[in-house]
Amino acid sequence: MRLNMRALAATIMLALPLAGCNTSSNGPASTTEPPSSPADSTPITIDIDGETMTGTLSSNATARSLIGQLPLTLSFRDYGGQEKIAELPEALSLDGVPAGDSAEPLTIGYYAPDQALVLYYESVGYSRGIVRIGLFDNLAAIRDQTSGFSARLAPAN
Repeated sequence: MRLNMRALAATIMLALPLAGCNTSSNGPASTTEPPSSPADSTPITIDIDGETMTGTLSSNATARSLIGQLPLTLSFRDYGGQEKIAELPEALSLDGVPAGDSAEPLTIGYYAPDQALVLYYESVGYSRGIVRIGLFDNLAAIRDQTSGFSARLAPAN
């Protein structure tokens, strides 16, 4: 009997980490919005002083709202040693997006309270008002800007 109890305990210990795992191919049961795939994202270009980098904008309402304003030339400034920020001429839609988020380097975001487009070059923690709307591909081109700069954002050809 003692051996069977050990086997049962070992089986339970091995099974516990698997409890709650979702093995379906559909992903988690409840998400606010599915992640963007290349098929539902919009490629853009970001031109800074003759250097062009690429990015993609997701399919959420906020990103679609920005796409409707492109092309845009914006004046960026550094904020907090972690991001470059530029005021947009018009507010973007917040329909269906979370009230806040965090951002990793290479994230294109919208900071709703300031009606600003943000290019993150450092990780930032959760903050109300952050909406992730896309990604860009050249961290150094953003991070290494030591003063204010202008950038032209446009749909990629």
